[in-house]
Amino acid sequence: MAVYTDISEDELKSFLTQYDAGELMSYKGIAEGVENSNFLLHTTKAPYILTLYEKRVDRNDLPFFLGLMQHLADRGLSCPLPVPRKDGAQLGNWRAVRPR
Repeated sequence: MAVYTDISEDELKSFLTQYDAGELMSYKGIAEGVENSNFLLHTTKAPYILTLYEKRVDRNDLPFFLGLMQHLADRGLSCPLPVPRKDGAQLGNWRAVRPR
């Protein structure tokens, strides 16, 4: 099972307010994968894959990998395209919006 972090619908809706991704219609965890929590989201705009990078990933490495995905997509390679937040940042912080 690749979903290590559980998400409630309210938490996910709160997180998505940072993005121009539309309203959440449904979501489910994706079992494939080994290191991160992945979810298939359906919104009023489009389907998305949400990846929550877990503790084993160095946060300082993420801008490089997100930039690489953007670079490859810009050159026509089929790969996941990062969705920027409304403020232009490419990396969100799940814990910043998660209620305690």
